[in-house]
Amino acid sequence: MEIKTELVFIADDHIMVAQGISSLLQQLGYTEIRIFTNGEEVLKACHAKAPSMVFLDIYMPEGDGISTLRKLRNSGYTMPVIMLSMTADKKYIDTSMEAGANAYLHKSCDANEIGRAIYAIEQQKKYISDTVNYVNTSTVKVSINSEYYLKEALTKREVEILTLYCDGLSTEEIARKLFLSSATVDTHKKKIMQKFGVSTLSKLVAVAIKNYFV
Repeated sequence: MEIKTELVFIADDHIMVAQGISSLLQQLGYTEIRIFTNGEEVLKACHAKAPSMVFLDIYMPEGDGISTLRKLRNSGYTMPVIMLSMTADKKYIDTSMEAGANAYLHKSCDANEIGRAIYAIEQQKKYISDTVNYVNTSTVKVSINSEYYLKEALTKREVEILTLYCDGLSTEEIARKLFLSSATVDTHKKKIMQKFGVSTLSKLVAVAIKNYFV
């Protein structure tokens, strides 16, 4: 195991959770880890010595994770920030990413997933925990473990249709397979393309496959 001397900050008001994340990081070789119980403590510590990476709990007293993240970015800090949460609510994922988070992990993550998140960040990509990839009552896919991030979620039907297009099926073949009209499938296709910001089916398929949507 490679020993990593980079300084890492963890902020969580539940000390056992913070210690758990610290233990997982130690499994990955990190030895310089400091634990804080709120965002204000993190900000003060950053002013003294900026870490190479920060883990922030979404919910904390005296400086929640998202407000702390915004203050870090507004102060010019560019280190990777990984959000920690027990919630899979889309609004928190969206808000975190828009505020400048590099990753969003569920607190049930293990060392392997933290490692994947760090590797994705090193590759200049965003990482969203598999556990929170599907959220809300309609179970929609809102984001992926890559640099490509959808601000508007795909519905379950759209994910199904996108997968079939990526499998090489035509609109007519998808319609028969799903017992839909070709016009309905075509309407779904146009909405999916709008969400991806692409103008052709070939580009949609290429982007979806490259970024692991299917």
